[in-house]
Amino acid sequence: MTFEILPIGDGHTALSDEDAEGLIPTYLATRGELFEAEQRNIADALLRVAPTIDRLLDDSYLRKLHRSMFDQVWRWAGTYRVRETNIGIDPKEISTAVRNLVDDARTWIDSGEFPDDVAVRFHHRLVSIHAFPNGNGRHGRIYADCLAQAIGSTSFTWGYHLGMETEELRAWYLRALRIADRGNLEDLLLFARS
Repeated sequence: MTFEILPIGDGHTALSDEDAEGLIPTYLATRGELFEAEQRNIADALLRVAPTIDRLLDDSYLRKLHRSMFDQVWRWAGTYRVRETNIGIDPKEISTAVRNLVDDARTWIDSGEFPDDVAVRFHHRLVSIHAFPNGNGRHGRIYADCLAQAIGSTSFTWGYHLGMETEELRAWYLRALRIADRGNLEDLLLFARS
């Protein structure tokens, strides 16, 4: 099975042969077909999502949400990655890093930080950890939406109102993430609400 070639640096996690073996629908031949299958799975999962703050601040729920978003496409859905990727932390550190993130988020909420700041900071750290072999950005955005709602804000629009094509939006998002990597969340907050 081969996937159409994507430009280097487009922000997608490269799929290894081992990852491709984890596909459940064996008819997928292109990256586009994969995205369509994943999107159908995500849409189905969102019909069942009604998390509370206590569920969201539990690292096992984080894995359960990923599993429900991708379980019709990937056998490893909801399972932390075990190999190095082009982004993210050492796979051996993922479990601890996610637990620490969840604990930090509870502290941010308890200290009265603005809900959007909490949700976007959570999203950025979760995406930086890159816990799963695939789907980290989409999972992180949905998780941030749920977290924002649970602590009194509304879902983010993630650039929807900018009127851009998907690839332009992706470029803005990746740029905002890279700026956030340097400690400035302002662009990511702006993108999340635009």
